[in-house]
Amino acid sequence: MQKITYLLFTLFMCKCPLKAQTVEPSKAVGKKILQIELESIYSIEKENISESKSLSTPNFLFRYGILKNVELQLSIPIIKEDYYEHNELVYSTHKFDDTQFGFSINLWNEKKGLPEAALMTRSYLHYQSNLKLEYVGQTVSLNLSNTLTEKLALNYNFGYTFEKHTEFSWFLITNLSYSLSSKWSAFIEYTGNNTTNNNFLQNGITGISHQINNSFSFDFGFSKGINHSQFFTGGRLTWVIKT
Repeated sequence: MQKITYLLFTLFMCKCPLKAQTVEPSKAVGKKILQIELESIYSIEKENISESKSLSTPNFLFRYGILKNVELQLSIPIIKEDYYEHNELVYSTHKFDDTQFGFSINLWNEKKGLPEAALMTRSYLHYQSNLKLEYVGQTVSLNLSNTLTEKLALNYNFGYTFEKHTEFSWFLITNLSYSLSSKWSAFIEYTGNNTTNNNFLQNGITGISHQINNSFSFDFGFSKGINHSQFFTGGRLTWVIKT
């Protein structure tokens, strides 16, 4: 399996699935390849008198190459969330968050400056506390990448979210990754999420990735809000299985 150089941190907090999302790959996993990602992220967000602390324990993401150029996706996030006002705990929850399912399809390969491209879409199933389905949200993303040099790659996403009760609309992500060796790589990243009230929330992210062997890799990173008070850190273990 080709070395994994993309760090795919996705934070699910406060009913906002795109609040802190990082770059998605521009190519689906290969046919009959099952990729299992176990991700745990700790985040802190402050706004005026309130503070939210969230821990995914963990998130499960399954990617399966059903065809040569098509990947199916299923995400089952489990989170623990604490909400404070004036430093006093208001509530604490430990629950399954919004289940996600979708697919990614390869559009074309990189050629003469034309970036490699994939189209990804995911549906979000929003449940009430009694597990009754409330509504379904949708995200569509165009995922692109360019190989700049033998060690340097530029990855970027453009997307839009269709959510009934969310404040987010379109988003963009740019990621620059550098191979330090055959087993280690590092990246820096910028994310921006526009909102319905025209506040553009920006994050800066950095991290490293270690390819343990052909089947396992481990990623670690942390993020800081540029124009809002948010911090998160976490890691992901990826297991690739040829079925």
